[in-house]
This record gives sequence, structure tokens and C-alpha cells, in this order.
Amino acid sequence: MGILRIANGKPKAYQRSPAHPVKIYNRSPEHIIRIQVANTNLDGLKAIHESYGGSLKAMTAPNRPRNRQAYKITWNSRRAERVLEIVGPYLILKRPQHRLLLEFLQLRQKNKRLGSTHGPLDPEVIAIRDDFHKRIKELNRKGPKPGDTHA
Repeated sequence: MGILRIANGKPKAYQRSPAHPVKIYNRSPEHIIRIQVANTNLDGLKAIHESYGGSLKAMTAPNRPRNRQAYKITWNSRRAERVLEIVGPYLILKRPQHRLLLEFLQLRQKNKRLGSTHGPLDPEVIAIRDDFHKRIKELNRKGPKPGDTHA
């Protein structure tokens, strides 16, 4: 589980009609929640997919041709929020990520856009969202964490 950051590209020109002036909108990055479950047991993932939806796809690993075929289910945005509500009470190892995502969802509701409801996000809001993105990536990082004393 994590936060996906979509850069959204270059500024875009917008003109409501030929009578109106052309405006340039700086497009803000988007930050969406993404949950993925991967496994080699396709039947188990199909059962989950039937109950909770999402996108079920085969994973490719061209650099590991001997590995068994793996599959993944992906939930984004609102569907991911729904899955978080359902599985949240049962999480043990991913509990810190779950808490961070819930905090992110609360703060994300308070969007500050510049100009109008379709204007770019306030740079402070983008910085806060980027910080959440960085923190969840650190929680999901494999290998020993900084400060771990387990040997």
C-alpha cells in the first residue's frame, strides 16, 4: 500500500470560447492511494477480485524466467479507500502504513487551490503531500531500516 505521485505534465492552455482570453494552467501533481496484493495463487486472487473488485493482472518478470507466474490485484483512489476500511482492523505488519494513509486522506480533503476550483494546488499542499509520499515509501522500503539494531 502506498501513495502514487503523478506529475501531470507541463502547463496547459485553456480557452473557454473564442471570445475569452487564453489562460495557462499550471498542472499540479496528483497523489492517489494505491493498494496492491500479489501472489502466485491465481484462484485465491480471483476470489478476492470477485468480492472486492480492482484490477487483476499477470505480472511479468523478464529477468527471472524460472520464477512461477505471479498475479496482482490493484485498487486506486476510492476503491483503495474502501479496501483500507475493510482490511484496516486486521493489519499487523502494515499497520503503520495504514495509519499514515488515513492521516493523508484526512489532510487531502482540505485542498487549497489557487485561483479557482480547477486551479493548481497551493505549493504548501503539494509539499505536504510529497512528504506523505516520501514517508510511506520509507515505510515500504525493503531491507534493514536506519537505526535497526537487529543482526
